[in-house]
Amino acid sequence: MNRKKTKYMLAAVGALVLSVPSAFAEMRDWTSKDGKKLQAEFVGTQGAGNTAEVKLKLANGTIVNYPVSKLSELDRVFVKSSLPSDPAALAAEIDKLVLNKLRESYYGLRDDLAELAANKDLDNADKAKRKEEIEREMEMCKPNPLTTDEQFMRRIYLDIAGRIPTYNEAAHFLDSNDRNKRAALIDELLDTEAFAMRMYNFFSDLLRVREGVMMMANGDLKVDPYIEWIKQCMKDDKPFDQMVRDMMTAEGHIWDNPATGYIISDAGMRLCNVSNTFTIFLGTEITCAQCHDHPFEQVKQIDFYRMASFMGTTETRAGRGGMRMMDGPSDRQELARMSKILKDAGKLRMNDTIDRTIQDVMNSRRTLVNDTQNQKVALPHDYKYDNGEPNQKLRPAAYFGDTVNLEKHENPRAAFAEWLTSPGNPRFTVNIVNRLWKMAFGLGQIEPVYNIPGHLDGQAQNYELLSFLEALMQDVDFSIKDFLRVVYNTKTYQSEAETMTPSLTQVDNGTYHFPGPILRRMSAEQLWDSLVTLTTDNPEGMVRRGWEEYRELMHTDTTKLTTLAQIEAYKNKFRNIGRGLSNGEEMMMDRNAGRVGGETMVRASEMAQPQRPGHFLRMFGQSDKNLIENQFTAGSSPQVMALLNGTITNQVLSSPDAYLIKEVIYGPGRKGDKVDKIFLSVLGRMPTPDEARKASSGMRPSRSRNMSDRDRQAMEVKAIGDVVWALVNTREFMFIQ
Repeated sequence: MNRKKTKYMLAAVGALVLSVPSAFAEMRDWTSKDGKKLQAEFVGTQGAGNTAEVKLKLANGTIVNYPVSKLSELDRVFVKSSLPSDPAALAAEIDKLVLNKLRESYYGLRDDLAELAANKDLDNADKAKRKEEIEREMEMCKPNPLTTDEQFMRRIYLDIAGRIPTYNEAAHFLDSNDRNKRAALIDELLDTEAFAMRMYNFFSDLLRVREGVMMMANGDLKVDPYIEWIKQCMKDDKPFDQMVRDMMTAEGHIWDNPATGYIISDAGMRLCNVSNTFTIFLGTEITCAQCHDHPFEQVKQIDFYRMASFMGTTETRAGRGGMRMMDGPSDRQELARMSKILKDAGKLRMNDTIDRTIQDVMNSRRTLVNDTQNQKVALPHDYKYDNGEPNQKLRPAAYFGDTVNLEKHENPRAAFAEWLTSPGNPRFTVNIVNRLWKMAFGLGQIEPVYNIPGHLDGQAQNYELLSFLEALMQDVDFSIKDFLRVVYNTKTYQSEAETMTPSLTQVDNGTYHFPGPILRRMSAEQLWDSLVTLTTDNPEGMVRRGWEEYRELMHTDTTKLTTLAQIEAYKNKFRNIGRGLSNGEEMMMDRNAGRVGGETMVRASEMAQPQRPGHFLRMFGQSDKNLIENQFTAGSSPQVMALLNGTITNQVLSSPDAYLIKEVIYGPGRKGDKVDKIFLSVLGRMPTPDEARKASSGMRPSRSRNMSDRDRQAMEVKAIGDVVWALVNTREFMFIQ
């Protein structure tokens, strides 16, 4: 079945009973998973996810319901082929599951409260404390009101586009009278460059995408192909399971096959790669089992090494002799030849005999993913358990899920990729839907997201909902766009943010049930990209491009570089990869590209990965990309000082070159309209009468008769900048309501 034609399909939709086309309304044989047969007429379906049921009419006219999940695979395909593809209906089913859980929890807590007085195991102080806890949890079981259009608009831009809306985007949405404008905006944003940038930030934290690619990278490799490949996967809506298989099975150089970036990230560290792969793609932390049987998971040390053996034949470096250009000289010989030309021309330091930049190019040619016949993984030399011997080489095997048939695959790594992403793997789908749910709501169905337990019932905040989300992801063919489209269309997501923080007990016990998304502070990238939106006329206009130039450079026949000018041009091209910002088709290598008030204001996804320590992004929690999901959103004194006194808020936002400042000064409208424009641009809403009065007063700069036009304009810029500064420093700007 075509992947795109099956999107949005689910085992059924809502409580809706579907009408059946005449082609289906006939007696046929139905088969269950265990081989039992029944002859009946297909009437329709009801329910959804794991609770979906098919309605069957027997020969005597009786209609019976049968779980879709218990049908044979052929019959499940038959049922799915008749289902609608409306995201709103699927969203409604999520809302029903959330409301059912909130209601169930509320009444259960009410009963606990009624029984508290008779509890003889607690003294009065403990009863008072428990009473307060129960009442607090009961309050959090009441669904929050729906967001206003202003609240929804700002939230959906931050969650899908990764930034606040521009003034024009905000005005266009709020002025629309379309009853379906929320769903239309979701669809529109999912097909933008901004969505690809936003999702790149999500995956770069998860996959640890960084300059130099490798852990503790020395800069030999350029990360641009890997970055562009991830963003292209998002734009093309590549199914997530296929994206993961591409990363796990990729071979060759990164400039030819960017998906190799994932394996190269842990170059020379097979055991770490296996641990990271389990954490990233299965939400399971098994690092402990590298040294001993895991104390909490059902994984033994020998299981870990069997899993690691899947990667035991995979190499990330070429031989020590270096690479060759076809049948020509080796890279080492070419390095010596070109370095001599530079040395003779006085372009090297006195004691140097090789050029470091050319050496970086040649070294990067030795980094490539390939498979050999030599199994490099064995049990440790000090292995102490009685189920194996020290230094014993093991046959690759999975310790849960489907049994792996190595003979079916070209190499163990390919077998591992199929096992990892197969429907029979109980954690692959759960992991990605849990992480995406957390991205939308601020808390996963299972926390922490990197430690999914073996048994989900009783661990997930809402087991039925998690099962539904798992089925949804599989039925939309692992389309991240289509999955998020459904989630963002739910009333649960579109409810006001929950301002009461779930307790650790609630999270641990799985008793927080999402009356709305949790009130969250913007991530470092969302905050930075929102400031970019206020200072540039096209936040997505500056895009990092370097893959094609890198590939061309690495396929250059260096034997044809015989002059000093040719060699220096070759070096400069290598240095500039990753520094270029493109606007449309034109490459912009100018250092002033995207600069406002002395700072480069381009989206975080298009900048160095990660930024240097001390940069605004790092100060506000950007990951260092050395650990999985190492970002943070906690507050700090340096953050407060950066907003109050920093360059971005005091020079960039108030620069006469800043987009919002120019729009307010030179754009159409009266002073009151200009105040509206500032509020709508910064906070995504119109000001209250009191706010408008205070802002208008603040925008009235002091003047004197002898003041020049230039000085008058500078005063006006400063006055407007002060109002922008004040709004950016509010909690309303920093948080996602």
